Amino acid sequence: MSHISTLQTLGLSEDEAKTYLALLKFGGGNAIALAKEVGVKRTTIYPILKSLHEKGFASTYFSKTKKLYRAEKPDKVAGQFEKRLESFSLIIPELKTIEKQVISHVGLRFIETKQELERFYTGILVEYKGKNYDAVGSATAWEGIDPEFFQKYRFDRADAKIKTRILLSADSAAASPADVKLLRDVRVLPKNHTFKSTMDIFADKILIVNPDQSTLAVVIEVPSMVDIFKEMFEMLWENNV
Repeated sequence: MSHISTLQTLGLSEDEAKTYLALLKFGGGNAIALAKEVGVKRTTIYPILKSLHEKGFASTYFSKTKKLYRAEKPDKVAGQFEKRLESFSLIIPELKTIEKQVISHVGLRFIETKQELERFYTGILVEYKGKNYDAVGSATAWEGIDPEFFQKYRFDRADAKIKTRILLSADSAAASPADVKLLRDVRVLPKNHTFKSTMDIFADKILIVNPDQSTLAVVIEVPSMVDIFKEMFEMLWENNV
């Protein structure tokens, strides 16, 4: 994953991530130099710098009559996120109680962007650690959404001890690495079954990813529908030995 993509997972926009990296590179700077480095207008850089300040990634200082900006040190930024995570962890029991009260409202959830989808998969690494799930799809189309992220995700998933059973389309089988360390049991569907979508079947939800649609993915959290997809996968798996 690139530096910009990683910073985006922390809540920065692409331009904010570029500006923070420029601040680190310069050791600080004025708005004009930063706007030129990032490739935005001078009028645009000011709200970006303000947002970075509010999010704890940058600070403002004055040198004589000049207003300058500098990046907060990466370890300081990391410390801020650790503190926030600790605070959040303290209220998890209460949040779980609230979650039980609204569980009946769960249905369909749409994922519009690549960043949202990557956050979903990153969450799976925590939620399904030491567990397993199944998948049907095209390795080429799935990985093609963001090759760097998804190639790494396979190894991160294995590090989290998550086992998967995967039914691949024949045309994408060559793009799927044959590495036992990835904790995957892979079977290839007959050549007449071709598709670009991918479906992940979890214990409590289904994720359907279609790179060619404006809505990148949909999450189905309807128990009766999840059960149907599970049974369909089992039938396909048993008949594709």
